[in-house]
Amino acid sequence: MNDLADRFRLSSISVEEKQYVERIMLDVRRRGDKALLDYTSRPKPFDNVRLAKSQLMVSGKELKESEERVAVEVKKAILFLMKNVKKVVKLQMKAFRPIAFREKGFEYSLRLSPLERIGVLVPGGRASYVSTLVMAAYPAVLVGVREVHILTPPRPDGSVNPAILYAARLMGLTRVYRCNMVAGVGALAFGTKSIPRVDKIFGPGNKFVMIAKMVASSYGVSIDIPAGPSELVVLADSSADPRLIALDLAAQAEHSPASFTALITDSRRVAKSVEKIFKILSERHHLKARLNLYLVGSIQEGVGKCNLLAPEHVSLHVKNPRAIAGKLTVAGTVFLGGCSPPAIGDYASGSNHILPTSGHAKARGGVTVLDYLRLVSYQGFSMKYVKSVSRHVEALSNVEGLPLHGVSVKARLTRRLAV
Repeated sequence: MNDLADRFRLSSISVEEKQYVERIMLDVRRRGDKALLDYTSRPKPFDNVRLAKSQLMVSGKELKESEERVAVEVKKAILFLMKNVKKVVKLQMKAFRPIAFREKGFEYSLRLSPLERIGVLVPGGRASYVSTLVMAAYPAVLVGVREVHILTPPRPDGSVNPAILYAARLMGLTRVYRCNMVAGVGALAFGTKSIPRVDKIFGPGNKFVMIAKMVASSYGVSIDIPAGPSELVVLADSSADPRLIALDLAAQAEHSPASFTALITDSRRVAKSVEKIFKILSERHHLKARLNLYLVGSIQEGVGKCNLLAPEHVSLHVKNPRAIAGKLTVAGTVFLGGCSPPAIGDYASGSNHILPTSGHAKARGGVTVLDYLRLVSYQGFSMKYVKSVSRHVEALSNVEGLPLHGVSVKARLTRRLAV
């Protein structure tokens, strides 16, 4: 049984890696589109695709032609996902509606306004994530973000996956760029002639893209979550089906060799069976991710272990998942029971699959509509209220060594400048 092995953590990023990524981004700030094209053309680990400057932004013709190049069943699946994302966004907006309060001369309100301009990263390495585009961009469209700029790596022939273009077109988004992702984050952070600086960057990527987002944050551009490789922890008891557990874990391992997959169980039999099936699936599908196994004395102990890990996804393969779900309070999202595969959360349910990894679930959950909105509070006071709180303001401002705070309040009462 393994202890915490193979899990990516921010502390594992070296100073040299950070400096390497920052140099690329600062080069984009200096040379603009020329640098974007340069890094996109470089050999692996870059994209090894030569583009003309006119090819950076996907043309309207390419967007239109994408409809003919996407299979009917894929079109239906994209529309279905969009429909469910819209449902979830509507539910969230009900929970996060504006509020107003007025009492004894104190007036307070909280209003929500959409961000002006965002960037969305759509990975393209081992796979092209059209679902990520929908998850990251469609909520922005629904809440009224004015500009959405989409960045995705080109395929070897310089084209962009037509499913990505089709989804963008369905959402009414026309600003799609093909370029290297690390350099692209630099463009979103600083702006180039073709790609403007944005207020916030959304979307996952590999380790270097994540570092780039963190660098962008240090230069004043907000990011959604510094998400690293995918994670799935399965909590299972003796009633669980080892085949379904192994399939869910192997599906997660498809994302990347760096994916963190783990089984926590109080059943040695389940652990051995899952390990055996996972190995078979990994060999058959050429998966490189390692399975971490934790044998615990009880499911309650397993819940504690799971909360300690704070994983991106948790899947409950236990007799009564709802009975323990409330105790799982530190995770990106939790799937209730063997009939709730995480893959449905990825592709169909509409709940956002951009989730915290590397332990960030200890501090926040997944992306919601709040990530696309600014919350501004408004305050107003009557003279009666000013009089009632004046002495408290004066006392606190004096003890903090900031006496003019108190004076500014008193001046309203005496109607003269007291200095």
